[in-house]
Amino acid sequence: MKIMTMAAAALLMAIPVGAQEFGPATVDPAEVLASRGKEFVAKARTAETGVYSETLKEYGNHKTMLAARAKTGAPEYHEAWSDFFVVLDGEFTMLVGGKLKDQYPIDGKPGELSGSGIEGGTKIALKKGDVFHLRPKTPHQAVLTPGKTLLYYVIKVKE
Repeated sequence: MKIMTMAAAALLMAIPVGAQEFGPATVDPAEVLASRGKEFVAKARTAETGVYSETLKEYGNHKTMLAARAKTGAPEYHEAWSDFFVVLDGEFTMLVGGKLKDQYPIDGKPGELSGSGIEGGTKIALKKGDVFHLRPKTPHQAVLTPGKTLLYYVIKVKE
């Protein structure tokens, strides 16, 4: 029995960030997300962009991701994707709406735009435990206080 428990624990540690399969259902265990989240935050701190993310699982018209930020991100615009953010750790301000300044397409991501900033928009303060939903075709930008980090779970749904 002890060997089976150790084998199960080793298997859980070896599972990539992706979901555990249970027939028609999947689970992203909190312990795995928290453990991998620490790695993601460390990688975000050393990344030039200040961001590190991975797609966990793709489900056809939707997918899940785990993401970490160590600095303010570039503004984004998604033609066809809704985003749901679940803040796992940290706090930040989401700038939403307005207009992308100096917009340009993001290489390799059809229907995705970025820019030099956002003109106008609404500031929304978000913290650990908050869930944020963003509709397609809405400029947005995650703004972090310098020195702070953010870990969040993303559900992207193609409209």
